[in-house]
Amino acid sequence: MKNYVLIIFILSILLLGCKKKNQPTAREIALQDYQTNYLGSVVATTGWTGNTANCNAGSLPQTTHDKVLQRINYFRRLVGLNDNTTLDASKFAMYQETALMMKANNALSHTPPSTWACYSQSGADGAATSNIALGAGAADAVTLFINDPGSNNTAVGHRRWILHSAKTQFSYGSTNSSMALGVIGTAGGNTQIPPFIAYPPEGYIPQPLTFPRWSFGIPGANFTNATVSMTGPNGNVPLNIISIAGNYGDKTIVWEPEGILTNSTSDVTYTVTVSGITGAPQSSYTYSTIIFKP
Repeated sequence: MKNYVLIIFILSILLLGCKKKNQPTAREIALQDYQTNYLGSVVATTGWTGNTANCNAGSLPQTTHDKVLQRINYFRRLVGLNDNTTLDASKFAMYQETALMMKANNALSHTPPSTWACYSQSGADGAATSNIALGAGAADAVTLFINDPGSNNTAVGHRRWILHSAKTQFSYGSTNSSMALGVIGTAGGNTQIPPFIAYPPEGYIPQPLTFPRWSFGIPGANFTNATVSMTGPNGNVPLNIISIAGNYGDKTIVWEPEGILTNSTSDVTYTVTVSGITGAPQSSYTYSTIIFKP
């Protein structure tokens, strides 16, 4: 009887070990999420039904709506935020007018003049409350906003609105080559807020989504006297803080590190320390970002 009990005990331990071994690692989870929800939100064609010749703002199919929302929620989940945001369909028509104006004039403006081709007051209202993009539409524009390149975007305001801690809802409009993502005046109230909102985030991030500008934000924090230091596989990483300002979403500090490896066949870890913060639970935070080849 004792031998029988011992055998059962040993089998239980072995089975428990097998279950633990079969659990996916953090890297495997990050890879699966990237493949399923980032690559899975690619929009081959937006399906836009409008045209600039007749100033027809058009509409988009539900499949495009789904992909845009999937990509927004992917990026929010990546940084530890709620990934259950929705789209306010009642504002689709307004943001379609905005996207049409940007395409028709081949220009971007949050305050478009009434002399613009295809101008409408509705489109102008949408321009004042949205992230706007030209040269990319639908889900592609969401990634462009997260990247936030260009000399006018050092505060990464577009990224910060998508990763705004309070957000529970967005809206948008898109053509095949322009997009307006409604970020101001959309529903808030989210309470699933991590200790900080970093991009690239703590943990694993795919190489293609590791952009030149790094950011770190905390709701209500003050980064006026904050400093940033980084270490990598070759020691200290030179960096340049480019913004501590901007009333976009949450308070955020932005920097550009030098020599970040985004083409290695092996995982590369960078450790970040942000110090000298006020108005936050801690004055200093340290975390590690692991860049991997998906």
